[in-house]
This record gives sequence, structure tokens and C-alpha cells, in this order.
Amino acid sequence: MTDPSSENQTGSTKDGGFSSRFRKAGEFIVQNPIRAAQLAFYLLIVIIILQNLETTSIDVLFWTVTALPKLVLIFLSMLIGAVAWELARRLKS
Repeated sequence: MTDPSSENQTGSTKDGGFSSRFRKAGEFIVQNPIRAAQLAFYLLIVIIILQNLETTSIDVLFWTVTALPKLVLIFLSMLIGAVAWELARRLKS
């Protein structure tokens, strides 16, 4: 005979284990899809920040900027691109 209490240790019953945790996470995603997407987006941002903390140097003609974190370089590139896009859009209209 098998003991029903032994199934609880493996997590195969409804009241505990990994399956109930995954079920709760799935319910959260179904009930709050926008909030789940926001959490995934924030997690992605944190991963990108952590991967781009090392420093780098950039050469522009005769000017060299050293010890600039990649994250700052990415942010400045995005900012310059956004400003250029907005200026082009306004000049076109």
C-alpha cells in the first residue's frame, strides 16, 4: 500500500510543492496580464543594466572618452536618436 502523505513530499498534491507554486504564478499572469508584462519588462531592464556596467572608451575624430560605462553610452545614443527623430518629424510637417 502507498501512503498518501508520501505524495506531499514530492509536490504532486494540490496543497504544496512546485505544482501549486506554478499554478499560483499562472493564475497571477491570467488575472493581471499587464502587471505581469510590467514585471517582465522591469526584469529585462535590470538584466540589461547588470550586463552593461563595464567601462569602455569611445573615439570621435581626435577626441577620446575613456572609462565610460556601456550603459551610459547606450542611453546617450538612444537620447541623441530620439532628439534627431523628433527634429526630423517636426521639420517634415
